[in-house]
Amino acid sequence: MSNILKRDIGRIRQTVLHISIHDGIGNSRQKAFFQLIAEGGHSRVFIRHVDENRSGIIEEADFLALLDTIKCCPHVPFGGIFSHDGNSYNTENRETLEALSEGAQLRTLHFADLAAQHGMPCKTVSYGATPTFMNHVKILPGITELRPGTYALMDASQGHAIGTLDRCAATVLVTVISRPTAERTILDVGAKGLTMQSRTEGICATPGKGTLYDRPETHIAKVFDEHAIIHDPAFRDSVAVGDKVRIIPVHICPVCNLYKRAYLISGDEVVQELDIAARGKLQ
Repeated sequence: MSNILKRDIGRIRQTVLHISIHDGIGNSRQKAFFQLIAEGGHSRVFIRHVDENRSGIIEEADFLALLDTIKCCPHVPFGGIFSHDGNSYNTENRETLEALSEGAQLRTLHFADLAAQHGMPCKTVSYGATPTFMNHVKILPGITELRPGTYALMDASQGHAIGTLDRCAATVLVTVISRPTAERTILDVGAKGLTMQSRTEGICATPGKGTLYDRPETHIAKVFDEHAIIHDPAFRDSVAVGDKVRIIPVHICPVCNLYKRAYLISGDEVVQELDIAARGKLQ
């Protein structure tokens, strides 16, 4: 076993002493890894990843074979299955979103039935994606857990999916550093502070590379490493060099990982600072 795997096993074992972790597995070759994690009762629960049009178990025969593999691992309790509708971000409208969600839930429930028929009932049948959750799609009986990850902070793309930015809680505070033309404004944040992500298709389609919190009709046109460009004469005329503005990111998840701490505010007052403890932990 590589030194990397040994290190990861040690880190996970220490973590699960303090919190409950659901370990996802996608093929039988991972069994040795999770067996070592779970030895001595360290593993709390084992969750089966079914399918998200990106990864996970797709074929029923592979799913049943993996159940047999887990059954042979005495220290690895089978907790259930989970699926994720990452493809819901690109659905065209509410109707196609609902159809995709229903199909994904039915497929997840079908795999749960297969597990029960195989003598391994699921304690957890988990389903999730923020666009489906925030648009209040119908949750079918048998789904026991929802995982809408982005809903806690929201971002510009999720705001467009529900038709309002009012629920976007996280912004990036930036400074106006230049107004070189009658319509151009330069900000001191770029890809290193906002990423270069954009969403151009589907229910989450969002203009630009970020949206101004106080002017939702104004968007960042381009980002470079260290700065961003806005093309908007009215905005340019409304700000001066040195002014602070808040940006709603297109996708908040990777943006959080770019900063050492977050500031909780009430109005214009900072009431608490929080370290982003997981930043830089992808080793």
